[in-house]
Amino acid sequence: MLFSYYMEPFKKPARCIIETDYKCNLKCQSCSLWKEDYRKLRGEGKGALKTEELEVLHEKLAAFGVKRTTYIGGEPFLNEDILKLALDAKAKGIIPNTVTNGNALTREAIKEITGKGLFNTMIFSLDGPKNIHNFIRGSNDAFQKVFEALKTLRGIKAQKKLKYPKLFVYVTVSKLNYKYLEEAYRLAKSVNANRIRFQLASALTPEILAETNKILGFEAVKTHSYLNALGLAPEELEKAKKTLRKIKAVSKNGLKIETESVLDGTENKNCRFIGRDFVITPSGNVLLCPMLTNFTAGNVKTENLQEIFSKNMKKTGMILALADSGKLPVCRQCCVEKII
Repeated sequence: MLFSYYMEPFKKPARCIIETDYKCNLKCQSCSLWKEDYRKLRGEGKGALKTEELEVLHEKLAAFGVKRTTYIGGEPFLNEDILKLALDAKAKGIIPNTVTNGNALTREAIKEITGKGLFNTMIFSLDGPKNIHNFIRGSNDAFQKVFEALKTLRGIKAQKKLKYPKLFVYVTVSKLNYKYLEEAYRLAKSVNANRIRFQLASALTPEILAETNKILGFEAVKTHSYLNALGLAPEELEKAKKTLRKIKAVSKNGLKIETESVLDGTENKNCRFIGRDFVITPSGNVLLCPMLTNFTAGNVKTENLQEIFSKNMKKTGMILALADSGKLPVCRQCCVEKII
């Protein structure tokens, strides 16, 4: 019965996360995507799927029963066809969303997005006030650009009385910005964001990766974009929790506040990703877990999605069972919802 329970979720995931490319216009301290050896370690040096291939992929996703897609990067707006792709997804019955740093988002693109209703949700990364955000992002004007994009979207939505795109602000809480969470909240509120989410920075170490691979019995992860030392010390985590409690206490109707369970003091014992979502990398590889970046389930260029999921059912069920039992170290640093 337990085996059947862990097999059931893999039949029809509702969302596909499409990594359009690993190119990025920023050099964030919390991420290693921009570093030269990242693609090599990920085995993604063969080039990204072309626009025509992504449009074919949309057809395959729709046939497989996927309802939503989220375009991420790198920075998805460095892809000159990103708006065309969103329109194509919509035409095929898939709801498109995106995650962006806002630095390549032009006024013309914003007008097209709002005019054609291209995205259901746009998630913007924001680390805090200008000096903190720019320091973390490795740019002198990263804050100015993302804030201008948010203000432009706010203005057009208000003027045209638009419900979409919903504007979400995601704050990755690390030792670099945990003192500035109130400022991030006020900034999100000032642009009429629909939601702000506070997510604890994932901080992986070679030891965590090695122990995870040992438990799994195969090399599931060699590297990750979160291979850094930006995690909070226990006393810093407590200060962050206190600040977030204060924010929630004074918050009124309007901006929805969401915090990762580890930041609101509650336990999470279950994987929130496997079986619900999956990732397609720039080269077309399918990842069933975003943390196990070298566990490639198949490739959409050469394989049918149903076949990919079916042939990996037993292995993925084993991974999910280990995750839910708290035995995988990498799950304690999950980029979706940490298992603690």
